[in-house]
Amino acid sequence: MNITEASYKVDNIMGDLFISFDREQIESVFQKYDIADLQERIDLLRKCMKVVDTSNTQEDLTIEDEYHDEVEIFVSASWRFLI
Repeated sequence: MNITEASYKVDNIMGDLFISFDREQIESVFQKYDIADLQERIDLLRKCMKVVDTSNTQEDLTIEDEYHDEVEIFVSASWRFLI
């Protein structure tokens, strides 16, 4: 996959995430694009929410807990008012 294709794929994922409003829809997007890596999922959710600073986050979380937290924040939709 070249850089243009990768960028296009990320744009498609971001578009699909943006119209996702519950955990099942989010999981469906990640399955559709075959994204199993939790850190990659976290990064994509944060990118969609336009998170630029995570320095105030709890550092002793497992990757599973961190992913769960990011999904909960995403589903809460409070970030949508900030973009």
